Amino acid sequence: MSSEQSEPTVITLNDTNSIQILAQYIEVAQQKGAFLLGEAELLKRAIDFLINKVPDNEITSDVAKNLLIQGVTKGQKSGSYTLNDASLLSKVVQFVGNTLPQVPQEQSSSQQAAPQQAAPQQAAAQQATVQQMDDLSDLAEPIPLKPKEV
Repeated sequence: MSSEQSEPTVITLNDTNSIQILAQYIEVAQQKGAFLLGEAELLKRAIDFLINKVPDNEITSDVAKNLLIQGVTKGQKSGSYTLNDASLLSKVVQFVGNTLPQVPQEQSSSQQAAPQQAAPQQAAAQQATVQQMDDLSDLAEPIPLKPKEV
């Protein structure tokens, strides 16, 4: 008897398949009731723009990608995904987020005079944003015990 172990599936992310993965998981979250009707309509427009190439005067490629990232994040907050799915989505969101242009922060006149000081401040702001996104402190809270019923 030979026992065959299945090899883990390896997915190489690119712009096309990452968008398709996000769209599929938005569908999963929608089926579990994660979105309000207005949100669902906006997500549908973003998916149509990116995948089906439907023109939209209000949505650009970057806006549509941001909407998809927000959609899967809201789906995760509502508990729509398994742990394995959420792990995959974390990698996809990071990949898509890295392809988006960074929004430059407006520099005040004092920052323009000292551009060397602006870089550490921007790095600290980005670090704080990443920490907020990855904050798992709620998981550290103790779980209340229910009394045993006799």
